[in-house]
Amino acid sequence: MKRIAFWLAVVGFISVYSQVTAQSESLNYGSGKDSIACVENLAIYQHRYKNEEKTGTFSPETMNAWRKAFNSCPQSSKNMYVPHGVNMFTTLYRNEKDAVKKQKYLDTILLIYDRRIENFGEENKFIGLKGADLMLLNPAKYEEAFNMCKKSVDALGNKSEVKTLVMYMQANVSKFENNSCTKAEALQVYQQIASIFDANIQKGSQAHEKQLPVVENMFLQLKPECTDLVALYEPQYKANPQNVDVLKKIISNLGKTCKDSDLYLQAVVSLDKIEPSALSKRSIAEMYVDKKQNNTAINYFKESIDLETDNNQKAETYYRMASITMGSASTSVAYAQSALKLNPNMGKAHLFIAAQYVNSINSCIDKAEYPDVAKWTILWAAVDMCNKAKSVDPSVTSQANSQIANYRAHFPDAEALFGYNITEGASMSFSCWFTVNTTAKVK
Repeated sequence: MKRIAFWLAVVGFISVYSQVTAQSESLNYGSGKDSIACVENLAIYQHRYKNEEKTGTFSPETMNAWRKAFNSCPQSSKNMYVPHGVNMFTTLYRNEKDAVKKQKYLDTILLIYDRRIENFGEENKFIGLKGADLMLLNPAKYEEAFNMCKKSVDALGNKSEVKTLVMYMQANVSKFENNSCTKAEALQVYQQIASIFDANIQKGSQAHEKQLPVVENMFLQLKPECTDLVALYEPQYKANPQNVDVLKKIISNLGKTCKDSDLYLQAVVSLDKIEPSALSKRSIAEMYVDKKQNNTAINYFKESIDLETDNNQKAETYYRMASITMGSASTSVAYAQSALKLNPNMGKAHLFIAAQYVNSINSCIDKAEYPDVAKWTILWAAVDMCNKAKSVDPSVTSQANSQIANYRAHFPDAEALFGYNITEGASMSFSCWFTVNTTAKVK
């Protein structure tokens, strides 16, 4: 019964197509038996395609009917090429593991685009989509993909397909990364793409707006200079200086290399006025660090900690405060210790404290009863801290080992230790502006 119902549907489909053929000059189904066979194959593959598209598995019957229509009546359907044909062979390509078969499927996809252009025109649009799919499926072909997309975008301008624009940019990045073009040439392509996105977004295109972050992230892969970044974001800032998303993006991207730019300062201040946050406070603090106004910077860092909810970020902020107050060892160590309370596994904080203790040796042992013993005790404690650092945070192992080697070089030998009636492994302590407890060690 299902088979009978299906063929009844095909007969009905043929009838409809016959009426359409009589009324339209744009589609050609052939004549006589060829026409009937064409419409029959179209009906079969399209009926099955709707169901099989959902599963991503196309049966031999579907593919056979599609091929017959594709080869015998090429002007019968635009959808037969795009999206149907491209979608089917793209699915086959992605599911196939055999390299030879994958290449054949890709060749077929490219052929489908060529036949679409040959039979229905619109070359500028579909040469771009052809290049976009080539870039998506075989990024190694970035040169060919780039040339196809470029031809399309140069011809269509603001009417270019979003997919073509995005893959044009991806191919552009690949050319730059493989030294196939200069940075200036790559940036010029980006500027062309960016202007098209801007024009369409101003017209309200949600598709362009959705893909803009993707293009901007690829732009960053071109390793732009500060002036390039300012050129990218300044128009966005001027267009809407109170857009929180834009401000955060400017702060994030310019904060790496362009902190001295007026745009960065403006964005930071604007964001802090609109939406005081831990991020904005930290950013303003860093501005004052650059201006060598550390006291003001510390105040902003403290405000950022009050607003921060992530303990790891709080720890990082305390560590940053420690690093800019090194001139006051006790203050900087206090900040580093605050960082460790929030994140005991912050190896760099352990190493920082060890270094500050060692740097204080000369001032601490001046009034000690036994200066040598006091010095050794601080060095022994510093090594303990370095060992602790690499045990909780393997990423600092190399630095920890370097500091340990430096400190151990100043350890006493067994004879020197014996001269003070101290045995290896004995408990030792020393107090200055800090207190350490450790065990005696020899070289």
